Amino acid sequence: MIEPNKTLTLHQAAEYLQCNPETVRRQAQAGKIPGGKIGRKWVFIQQDLAQFLRNQYSIPESVVQVVGNDEESLCQSTLETTSGGLNSLHQTEKEYDALLGLNTNRKP
Repeated sequence: MIEPNKTLTLHQAAEYLQCNPETVRRQAQAGKIPGGKIGRKWVFIQQDLAQFLRNQYSIPESVVQVVGNDEESLCQSTLETTSGGLNSLHQTEKEYDALLGLNTNRKP
């Protein structure tokens, strides 16, 4: 069970995340893992590490994790849109010129 404000040392955090303490230290120093350095020691909040770990899960792009008010749910987007590109570079240039208000009469 995760206690809301339980703090962990560097070695405890590494054990919790099941990785090397040096890896945890480097990633915390780089700001990738949530943690703070108090004096000479790193301190981690267990709940923050649990959330960090959850965010590492592979979730389909159309699914977003929502956390708040002690409830957690996955929301799936139904407003998907697709966008296509233009077929030719010449068509792209014409559209840019039109948007910019440029008059480009090209010589043959």
